[in-house]
Amino acid sequence: MQTAANLANPLVGALVKHAERRTGSRMLAYEAVGRTIGTTASWVRKFIGNQPVRLDADVFLRIRATYQANCDRWDAQADEDRAAFFALGEADDAMDSVAPPGGAVAKGANAARGRQASAVVAPLVDEGGR
Repeated sequence: MQTAANLANPLVGALVKHAERRTGSRMLAYEAVGRTIGTTASWVRKFIGNQPVRLDADVFLRIRATYQANCDRWDAQADEDRAAFFALGEADDAMDSVAPPGGAVAKGANAARGRQASAVVAPLVDEGGR
């Protein structure tokens, strides 16, 4: 049977891990999480360490709400990062259609090596069929 403590323990652990990455210190992470959920850093340490502490209903609900708010924020940030990544790719395609001034990319002895390299790379990136 699941208890409130069993349900909340991994949530608090995840909040502490995230806060630790953000602050760089585990002790500061305990304080930040404790402040957020309305408890002390000592309570958070004991709770994660499975020591006997009292888990009130209001604390449990704040833990769930804080975890859900963080998940929503992380999902929104991931969506923004994904959109920015794909926007960079679209800008890269526009550069492929621009011809270099003078019409030649390489001149002299290096031109032959450039054609050899492009002959090898084009099939790998499926540019040869364009």
